[in-house]
Amino acid sequence: MRRPAALLVTIIAIGCQSNKTQPSQGDTAPPAASSPPRSGVAPARFSSPIAAAHSASGVTFVAGLVVPRGVIALTALGPDGTTRWTHDVITGVVWSANATLNVVPTKTAGAVVIWRGSRGGQDVTVARTVVADGTSAQEPFVVGSAACGTDHELAWIDHGAAGTWVVKTLPFGGSTPAVALTLSEDRDPAVFCGGARVFALGDGEDDVTLTSWAAGVASRSQRVVVDREFHGDDERGHELYSVGDALGIVRVGASGTIASREVSGEHLTPWRRLSRKLQEADDVTLVDADAHTAVLAFTHDASGAGDVTGVSSVEAVAWDRTGTHEASYSLAPADGTRVRGPFWSGAVKGGIAVAWVERSVRTGARDAPIVGITYRVVAMDSLGESHSIDRPADEVVDAGCDDVHCYAVALARAAGEDGGQPEVTEVLAYP
Repeated sequence: MRRPAALLVTIIAIGCQSNKTQPSQGDTAPPAASSPPRSGVAPARFSSPIAAAHSASGVTFVAGLVVPRGVIALTALGPDGTTRWTHDVITGVVWSANATLNVVPTKTAGAVVIWRGSRGGQDVTVARTVVADGTSAQEPFVVGSAACGTDHELAWIDHGAAGTWVVKTLPFGGSTPAVALTLSEDRDPAVFCGGARVFALGDGEDDVTLTSWAAGVASRSQRVVVDREFHGDDERGHELYSVGDALGIVRVGASGTIASREVSGEHLTPWRRLSRKLQEADDVTLVDADAHTAVLAFTHDASGAGDVTGVSSVEAVAWDRTGTHEASYSLAPADGTRVRGPFWSGAVKGGIAVAWVERSVRTGARDAPIVGITYRVVAMDSLGESHSIDRPADEVVDAGCDDVHCYAVALARAAGEDGGQPEVTEVLAYP
């Protein structure tokens, strides 16, 4: 096993997830321990799905499904690994294969938990705000699809009048959402949150519009992607990143062309067309940026002619946000014994940390499907060494980054477990 020198902390809590069709319905009492928890608070126990967020206070919030009681619980893990508290936040929920969880940290050292799944016999998306001590003065409230959070408020898409789409916002701790932005009915809406600004995109027949919202003020609508500017090279897709008040748009054309531009306030930069092109089978996994550099990571099909195994390498292209320099890097060679993903990233000292889950194709029936995570730091003029955190697990989720490190949370099995009972949750810090 190759461990990174900068793996700072392994925070232990208790969790569970089954790699079978459904999570275990068994006993949720913690296993016998030789000594009581250091904090005096017993670790929480969860079923999949889980979600996590590392807050500016150093606390890692982990939300998970407690199957026997039908609740979503939230636990706070301190930097020293102790469980500070665990509270039920959303009741009446039922596990399903397509249910999702999200945790958004707030500036007040609390968090917002968002559940999309079955509750009370209906498919819903609901959220609940929790303050630093784990309590909440409000009941779960309904939010629309694609909910995200800035440093100060929650935002989501909802139906408006006469077929329109609206973006609603709710300050953390507030009780009454407000309509911030409106999109016409002929647009496919999307919402994206930066640190201080909410961005609403409307995808039309031949263009994409952008309107933003910050401090109670909406910007004018702009056409930020126009198909005719690319002379018949239809769009394969576009990805977004944010740095400060700027939104970056990265467009990939059907021919594999990569073009990038940024919007800051109402200033729109010209398209920056990169020399690197993607191949037809390349799949974009993420885009991200720091103050100087933007990065696009993708998987590249490395299988030979007639090979249908889908063996892929991990590649990246980086470019100066304000200059003309660009570079291509290979992050990981093709490996027929591994399936990679999901991918996530974050700006840290020295560049963009790009990380992904590694799954083994050779696991036995009682083995955890995930063998660990791998990461590399990508900078404009350098590529950091490849590091692996070897941790068998049934699920690993991103918990975000601070100014120095990024964090992931794993549902990791104890020795001898087969995935059908509660498991250990670990918070891993890197790089």
